[in-house]
Amino acid sequence: MKTKTYALNFNVLKSVLAAILFISAISGCQKFGTFPGNGNPHGSINSAMVLIWNDAATQAVTRAGTGPNGPLPPMPESYIYAQVNVAMHDALNSISPKYKTYALLNTVDKEANPDAAVAKAAHDIIVALLPPETAYADSLYQVSINAIENGNNKTKGINIGQEAAAAMLAKRNNDGYATAQTPYTEGTLPGQYRFTPPFDGPPFNGFAAVPAWGKITPFGVASASQFRPGAPYAVNSPQYTIDYNEIKGLGAGINSTRTADQTQIGLFWLENSPLGWNRIARNLIMQKKLDALATAHLLGVLHMALADANISSLEAKYYYKYWRPITAVQLGDTDGNPNTAGNPLFSILSPPTPPIPDYPSNHAVNGAAAAQVLTNFFGNNLSFSATSSSLPNVTRHFGNFVQAAHENALSRIYVGYHFRNAVNKGEAQGYLVGDYVFDHALKEL
Repeated sequence: MKTKTYALNFNVLKSVLAAILFISAISGCQKFGTFPGNGNPHGSINSAMVLIWNDAATQAVTRAGTGPNGPLPPMPESYIYAQVNVAMHDALNSISPKYKTYALLNTVDKEANPDAAVAKAAHDIIVALLPPETAYADSLYQVSINAIENGNNKTKGINIGQEAAAAMLAKRNNDGYATAQTPYTEGTLPGQYRFTPPFDGPPFNGFAAVPAWGKITPFGVASASQFRPGAPYAVNSPQYTIDYNEIKGLGAGINSTRTADQTQIGLFWLENSPLGWNRIARNLIMQKKLDALATAHLLGVLHMALADANISSLEAKYYYKYWRPITAVQLGDTDGNPNTAGNPLFSILSPPTPPIPDYPSNHAVNGAAAAQVLTNFFGNNLSFSATSSSLPNVTRHFGNFVQAAHENALSRIYVGYHFRNAVNKGEAQGYLVGDYVFDHALKEL
């Protein structure tokens, strides 16, 4: 989804919710594989229920973002997705233990119904994190649970799912999420972050999004600063001058130097990274016919990495507090660099610039983290195609995940959001985050 504004309150108000939900998805879903045999009487479960509730999380986030504050930004979106998908993972692993769990510990019931566990775990997380979406989640839950044969196994599955969600919410309680939005004072010197339009004027009157997001407890990395890149370049450096002149042409809204393909790339990758990379993963899961546990494991690790990518990136952004290209070009004549000609009327391809500092590019960190997880899971010789909600009816094709991640990173230059240095360093940081999470989180027993 294209982010036009950043919500000032993550609990976006929404009052009218749909009630007719995914009946055909449950009753007619393609068979994707089997749940590992372990004596469970429901050992033939496929990945349909996991995918239905993974999609429900994206639907709930999208619906929550239709209020007056606009779409949720990628930071809270990734946070919600991580909890939903990891709770499903924990629930399944408490029925058929194969991987370490994240929050639900020392609970095993091999007789529990896996579909019931998945539905209840995801439902309870969505309701807890997005209260306005309760009616939506309740309706889908009733459809999900009514499709399961009544009996003791179903009851046990519901109990496991409830426990998985409760354990997740308890573990993430007081993790810093609720206090991530704090006051911020903009800089005054060349290179220091300034409020960007329209957030520099009414009704925002100076707004920077979630300055304390980097203080949230990560899901998989050891600390938010673990892979913080080195300092950005000085405004009077030769490399800055090169990047400045590049973004002034490639990122411009008027009289740009972009090719038609570069414009398409910029608009294609505009949607929030957690949504776009989740779609890529879902398509591959269906193509490869992964079973329920493998599906939940991949989605759990992927969204832990994406959540940590956002936390790690924001930690670095507000550590360095580097200004955005829109500010830099408009103030180019007063930056102390004789080789940067300013343009007070400079505009970018896709305004507004997100109201957070430039360095490193959060989008690049997200894409590389996701690509690294998928590479570690599938290998890097898997070609695939992708679509985007921000540029419908366009399909782009990739020879591997690294190629897609690099295009995703470059897109932020083409829309005018980031200097190339922020993109390159963000991409490098993302690979480190994704690799670390894959190697350390939800490991096989």
